[in-house]
Amino acid sequence: MPLRAWTFERPGRCRSRIASLTHECVATRLEHFRGLWNRAFARRKLFFIIATGENHMRQHAMFAAALVAGLALAGGGRAEEVLRATSMLPLGTVYSQSFISFIERVNMEAAGVVRINLLGGPEALPTAEQANAVRSGIVDMIYGPSSYYPGDVPETDAFVGGNVPPAELRENGGMALLNEIHQQKLNAYLLSHPEGSLGFHIYLTQLPVLDAAGLPDLDGLRVRGAQLYREFFMGLGATYVSIKVPEVYTALERGTVAGIGWPSVGLMDLSWDNFLTHRIDPHYFQGDIVILVNLDRWNAMDEIARNALRELGLAHEQRSYAVFTDLGLEEDAEMQRRGIEVVTLSDAAAKKYRRQAYETAWARLKSRDDTHYEALRRLFYREE
Repeated sequence: MPLRAWTFERPGRCRSRIASLTHECVATRLEHFRGLWNRAFARRKLFFIIATGENHMRQHAMFAAALVAGLALAGGGRAEEVLRATSMLPLGTVYSQSFISFIERVNMEAAGVVRINLLGGPEALPTAEQANAVRSGIVDMIYGPSSYYPGDVPETDAFVGGNVPPAELRENGGMALLNEIHQQKLNAYLLSHPEGSLGFHIYLTQLPVLDAAGLPDLDGLRVRGAQLYREFFMGLGATYVSIKVPEVYTALERGTVAGIGWPSVGLMDLSWDNFLTHRIDPHYFQGDIVILVNLDRWNAMDEIARNALRELGLAHEQRSYAVFTDLGLEEDAEMQRRGIEVVTLSDAAAKKYRRQAYETAWARLKSRDDTHYEALRRLFYREE
């Protein structure tokens, strides 16, 4: 299928069939997301101070001012860099809406220097092909979970197996190390790690059974999840099932699966709450969404364009942390209002549960490629 440009109207009708999947107009969803984004922007300074310190905040502000000045000077005699981008996730999901917000901000704040054209989501380029597409330069930029290309960069398990927030990973060298690994293994520049406040939950169509230690006993239950959940689910006794996102609604409707693994945000976008009745707390893992740029394309851009993308990518990473914290609280309240009951494990069981999840990720990474195992574990994970 040839790549095509993605278009949508504001604030009314959508032109994409993805609206039928989510039962919600993409443009309307984006307007809601913008509202959350603007509220998060108001608390951005406090977030920076908490996460990175007042001194770093001053440095960031000075760099932002220099960037604006540089963009103003760059305008006249240089050609605008145009990047072609795709999302691994359906455009109607809140995650792709976050990516669209990033694109809009780049196109507005770096106008004349960098422009990003969104070609579409999986309907334009299948999810499984996008990592290879950014490697080869078929597209210049992709957005989505790094767990979707584990065969290329197994070290991305450090994201899900980690519990250190993105701001600290920027400070301690964790992001720099994963960027180096992406450049070596995928010919891609790791621009941003947005939505880093996400956690993951198990959602079920029935009340979960707890064993003598207070841990979920999922014996006999078929539970859908991405590859990163497999060992964890099987360790809890479940039968792991791999089903594409657009097919999950039908699987739940027909009773093919009794549960799913999914992040703390976005479940209601897909109407899966029509069938799910219980959620297990606490969350496990950490978000692994990334924005990647083809390395050859990155190196071909001048320093002004690269600096613009670095600065705006970092700003998006930090703002989205706050946005998705707010979204998690908002959607938690709405899910419970719709009747999903939360099963909260005891403190002792919760600690074992989370530890079991983390260890499956680190064990998988070590078995695939242990070259950077010790360094990544030291940077991305702290004992709880």
